[in-house]
Amino acid sequence: MTEIPLKTEEEFFRWNEDMARKYNPDAYHESSNAVVRWIERSRVRRILSFLDSAPSSRVLEVGVGAGNILAQVPAGERVGIDISPTLLAIAKKRLPEARIYEGNAERFPSDLRAERFDRVFCSEVLEHVQHPGLVVKEMAAVLRPDGVAVISVPNEKFINALKGWLLKLRVFKLLFPKLSVKMDDEWHLHTFDRALLKQTIGDALTIERIEAVPYSWLPIRLVARLRQSGTARD
Repeated sequence: MTEIPLKTEEEFFRWNEDMARKYNPDAYHESSNAVVRWIERSRVRRILSFLDSAPSSRVLEVGVGAGNILAQVPAGERVGIDISPTLLAIAKKRLPEARIYEGNAERFPSDLRAERFDRVFCSEVLEHVQHPGLVVKEMAAVLRPDGVAVISVPNEKFINALKGWLLKLRVFKLLFPKLSVKMDDEWHLHTFDRALLKQTIGDALTIERIEAVPYSWLPIRLVARLRQSGTARD
């Protein structure tokens, strides 16, 4: 994994806050680009399907951002954590009934870490943090023995190859005028693919399956369903 060139937690916080303002996920979920919007909604549907949450479930989103996905999850109690005050201000307005923590996903606040949840999920977050493996371990620490965790990441190596092909055809900027050519040049600190996702999860959780979004032949996003124990089937 790539270590980021930020030396202190304060440097990381300031940098992340700048990126959160520049690439506000609240706007991304409702992108004016039909293709981006379709991929995003396909990913959210897969996350919700994998979570299979019930109206009585206690649900935690790690890296809640603006609360777009957590607001769609059936739950008796919704809890979120994020490091960005800018995004949390939006999340709190969207989810006034939820408990929202400001904090680093690599190290949960002690009172949050003492809780247990039926469902824990992390959507498009691991590529932004300094140490993704620590986030997964924190998720495992609060997941009930019979609970389900879900992780979604961009399949960055495939995305970069696809963008390169569209750039050669000189249609990328025509089709996606507002998208960055390479997100891992700026906000994405880790270039995920299936192998890195499995490596990051390690033995913290057991992988039930990993599926590509929107299609297996167009794997722009990877969504993993995880358990505390069991047999890996992917």
